[in-house]
Amino acid sequence: MGGYFLGQSKQNKGSLPDRDLGSKNIKIVSVSGTVIAIDGSLITLKTADSEEKIIEIGGQTKIYVQEYKTTEQYQKEMEEYLSNSKKETDTQSGPPNLSLAPAALNLSPEIFAKKPGSLADIKIGVLLNVIASEDIKTVKRFKAAQIIIPPPAIVPAS
Repeated sequence: MGGYFLGQSKQNKGSLPDRDLGSKNIKIVSVSGTVIAIDGSLITLKTADSEEKIIEIGGQTKIYVQEYKTTEQYQKEMEEYLSNSKKETDTQSGPPNLSLAPAALNLSPEIFAKKPGSLADIKIGVLLNVIASEDIKTVKRFKAAQIIIPPPAIVPAS
């Protein structure tokens, strides 16, 4: 089932090879694929396993474009992260409080900056990561809650 991310329910625990992917307990809420058609607010994706999904973009759909951070920006964030990690290690007695809001946790920096995008940013041939608010395991067409347009892969010079 290439191109999908799994959502695990409480009833279906265990390592990935032990899971029955056809089980009703597995909820699929996101898909990745390449845009092969655009018809107004309908986007057709082709997943890694050559399945086609039709994505409906509505007024509530959030679209984001990811861009690589500059080396300087990422390095600065990493230095802040490492400094904060050291402070936490020096003062912490016990496990971290994971119930804090993500902004309050000292999370490692990401290499991407996420900026608001629009339907105009979606082009034929572009890779999309689409998140739905419903189980999309058995549907061909669904409404997108969020669409993330990743940056093109960096190919090293040969």
